[in-house]
Amino acid sequence: MSINKVGIVFFSKNGATKQVAETIAEGVNTQQSNSALLIEVLSSEVIEGRYDNDDKLKALDSCDAIIFGAPTYMGSPAAQFKSFMDASSDTYCKKAWRNKLAAGFTTGGSLNGEQQQTLLSFFTLACQHGMIWAGLDISKHIDDLGLNRTGSSIGLVASDDQTAESTNSHINSNDLKTAFYFGQRIASLVKKT
Repeated sequence: MSINKVGIVFFSKNGATKQVAETIAEGVNTQQSNSALLIEVLSSEVIEGRYDNDDKLKALDSCDAIIFGAPTYMGSPAAQFKSFMDASSDTYCKKAWRNKLAAGFTTGGSLNGEQQQTLLSFFTLACQHGMIWAGLDISKHIDDLGLNRTGSSIGLVASDDQTAESTNSHINSNDLKTAFYFGQRIASLVKKT
């Protein structure tokens, strides 16, 4: 039996987005061991405004699903991740991500810093690549899990934990639990396709 790979490609400046990506990967791996592939977009890989690491882009070609993640800066994805998105145009021409499952997550310093715009950017990217989008299917308002305190349906929104000074966490604990669930959900959907 082959392993379904879920690529989680993200940019993280201060570690918060990376923490969410790693938690999503843990959720993915509960459905099938070693199926999460974490790919971090680094600032040093952006040269003269253009993302330059073909190996990381090609690694995503072999994934069954791709989850996009970046912090929201000024109402859109961080510039480093946007340069990665732009660099995927060669992948678009080859239709390498066509019919793969896609999802997205973002982090921000507040509950509403226009994070939905970042998720919509990921959604648009996925649609341009001919991917199939999967959002969150839970909300603390409609189920007993108490997850997804932000109520975002298009993807995962996580924000700072105001008590982080007393813990090792950058992100609110409910958002991390939602991230774990999100990883499980995407991995489960991949197994069905």
